[in-house]
Amino acid sequence: MNEKEKSLTKNTIFYVLYNILNIIFPLATGIYSARVLLPDAIGLVEFARNFVEYFVILSFLGIPTYGLREISKYRHNKEELSKIHSELLVINFISTCFFGLVYLIIIFSVPTYRNEIWLFLLVGLLIALNTLNNTWLYEGLEEFKFMSIRNLIFKLVSFLCLILFVKEKNDYLWYASITVIGTAGNYFINILYAKKYVKFSLKNLNLKRHMKSIMYLVVVNLAIEIYMLVDITMLGFMCEKKNVAYYSYGIKIHRILIQVINAFTVVVVPRLSLLYKQKKHEMFNLLLSKTFKVIVIIGIPLIIGIWFVSHYFVCLLYGDVYITSSTVLKILSFTLIISPIGYLLGSRVMLATGHENKMIIPVFIGAVANVICNILLIPKMSEIGAAIASVVGECIVMIIYLLISHKHFKIVKVKKTIINVGIACAIMSLYLGLMSQFDFLPIVKYSIDVVGAVIIYFATLLILKEDIVLDIKNKLLGKIKKVF
Repeated sequence: MNEKEKSLTKNTIFYVLYNILNIIFPLATGIYSARVLLPDAIGLVEFARNFVEYFVILSFLGIPTYGLREISKYRHNKEELSKIHSELLVINFISTCFFGLVYLIIIFSVPTYRNEIWLFLLVGLLIALNTLNNTWLYEGLEEFKFMSIRNLIFKLVSFLCLILFVKEKNDYLWYASITVIGTAGNYFINILYAKKYVKFSLKNLNLKRHMKSIMYLVVVNLAIEIYMLVDITMLGFMCEKKNVAYYSYGIKIHRILIQVINAFTVVVVPRLSLLYKQKKHEMFNLLLSKTFKVIVIIGIPLIIGIWFVSHYFVCLLYGDVYITSSTVLKILSFTLIISPIGYLLGSRVMLATGHENKMIIPVFIGAVANVICNILLIPKMSEIGAAIASVVGECIVMIIYLLISHKHFKIVKVKKTIINVGIACAIMSLYLGLMSQFDFLPIVKYSIDVVGAVIIYFATLLILKEDIVLDIKNKLLGKIKKVF
């Protein structure tokens, strides 16, 4: 496997496809379940899944992030690759058994969880399935085509199950099972297909060599996830379950959009680690700069678009009862630029350069700030307060990340891109402001607004000769010419 075999462009296309599937599935299941189960049942399931997620993260330790880096470093050495894969799977198995047992003790002991024991047992299967999770192997090997095809199959199976078994409000246990079914299928295929690249063995394993980095990363990953998890946890205890549902549907759309932006970031992580290891610092900085430009080009217009269309978009998807979710989405939209920049120039740079131990500082401070803001804001503002707390936490993390990591990279030739995006967004905003004066059917209005805004935005960038957009246009035209 050499670098010529792995095109960043093709990897990006497949990884975007992978994330598009992750977008379509939550949207489709959310639209269907919102109208069948209603806010109270949705809130109950989201509360249970939120609690389980803490244990899934703890069971993972820092293996997904650490494993991706180590696999990308040694992907040309099959013997070392197999050894790393085996060692990390064994560590993952041990940690999952431990935290799975802790989870069972808690749900059988605490009345809040014991009253819905079957629901918590069902979603708790996600912890057990974690023993089979080796997605980091395929990300490190840049096997994004395989990930996309596998993901498509099990998303379709899961959606079919949803249609067949979730038909009324009391079917919330079936709804909770859907995530488990999709996750189980993906992980089983992962393990079976891994034989193509690695050989699992329990001989001569050295688990200790991984523990320092893994323990740093588990703290980092847990703190990062607190921004999303603690909001729902605190809402569940401090407010009604319908408030959990309103927040959940706002953050579902937000996470979908974050996935789209991060798709362009995640796909370069293995290459960044490799370039830094090979001391190709100029190429390292150029790749970082190009990815930064993509984040700006996609993130800023998404924020503007959300502020113009989210209110009727949310109602169109989920129904008028979820109108509060649109306000949650507007507030969270600011993190569509804050979070990816912090992720790329902070955690990804520090991981690639071997400074993962420093990642604890920003995420810990951000997590504490998020919890404090939740305590102050949720009692007064419920789900709106939780959204504000998330933005504050993410902003603090990004700032501290940049203060710590800026000496390890240099972003170049981005001023022109920022100016071009500003001009294009201004013109797009004028269009959306004008269209807001007209009253159409929601589906017609949404289509006209979105399609028109996208065309105007990217047409403006082409006129301004933005290099990223011109490059994509030329590649697409080249593909078309080959076909015809």
